[in-house]
Formats: sequence, structure tokens, C-alpha cells
Amino acid sequence: MASVLRFRGGGDDANFQTWLELLKKRGSNILITGNVPDWLSAKAARVLFGHGQRRYRILALVDRTIDSPESRLPESVSPTDPTTWIIDQRNGERSIPVDATSAASYLRPPEKDNVRQLRDEIQTAISFYEERSEGLLPAELRVGIDSLFPLLQRDGRATKQSLRTLTATIRGVHGIGQYHLRVHDEETS
Repeated sequence: MASVLRFRGGGDDANFQTWLELLKKRGSNILITGNVPDWLSAKAARVLFGHGQRRYRILALVDRTIDSPESRLPESVSPTDPTTWIIDQRNGERSIPVDATSAASYLRPPEKDNVRQLRDEIQTAISFYEERSEGLLPAELRVGIDSLFPLLQRDGRATKQSLRTLTATIRGVHGIGQYHLRVHDEETS
């Protein structure tokens, strides 16, 4: 049986795609909440990372229950693609385009649940892709963080401040940011 992505209160993939088209034009940031299984969060990430010839993806893995970055990326995308930048705080690793080596030379290895370091690296990656492409078109940049929960547990205030900075940066380049927080909706306030 095939699964279908649904909004609370109904809807289907077609409605989601229509809504996403509206958000693509101006840049947006989407908080995905709910106590949902990992496979559903991965499916939402793949849809939001999207397909396309000229697409730049930045994926930050924070939640230690996630198996691999591949589960979050569209099938046609590899973590080693030159258009993909992966920050893996779970394992203290990163995967970046070969030509980004000088842009990332000052970055320390990713530290578990360090939201400020994560914010700085995401901004470095955004700057790299913006310069590389000589300006990003709407929705070319896609950023995903999965999950915010460990960051909020460690330092809620710093996480909120860092997210304000990131969401403004992503909107400023007309990108799309997705932030996963797999907790009951009542706990997100």
C-alpha cells in the first residue's frame, strides 16, 4: 500500500505541491511538527528538497536516530553531488563539494548539538552556493535540519536566535528551509 503525505485536516500530495509552488516564489521556512515516524519525516524532506537541474541542497543531520543522509535526499541526488552540502553533527562529519574546500577551510568538525556552529556552517554553505551560481533563483536553494529537538534540549534560547538568523538568510535568497521537530504539537509552543 502506498503512503500519501497529508496535511492535518486532510489533503493530499497534489495540494501540498500547489502550496509549495506558492512558497517557492518568495522564499519560505517550514516547521514540520508532530510525533511522526522517521520514514514520514524522511519523505517530507525528499519532497521539500525537490528535483531539478539547478538545485542546491544543504542538509543538517542532528537527530541521532536518523540512519543516513540518503533517506532525506531525492533518489536522484547523492550526498557526494557538487550541489549537496551535508553537515552531520551526529558523527562529527561533513560532505561538501570539492570546490568548496577553501570556503570551508576555517570550519571545525561538526560538534553534536552545537546550534551556533551549525548556523555558521549553513550560512557558509549558502554564501558558497550564492557566489558559485552568481545569484540564486527562487527556490534553487533548499536547506533542511532534522531534527531541532536535540538543539532545543541543549539550548533553547540559542536555537531560537540562530533560527531567526537562518530563516532571514534563507528568505533573503528566496530559498526554502525545512525544520523537523518530531514531537507532539502541544510540545512545540
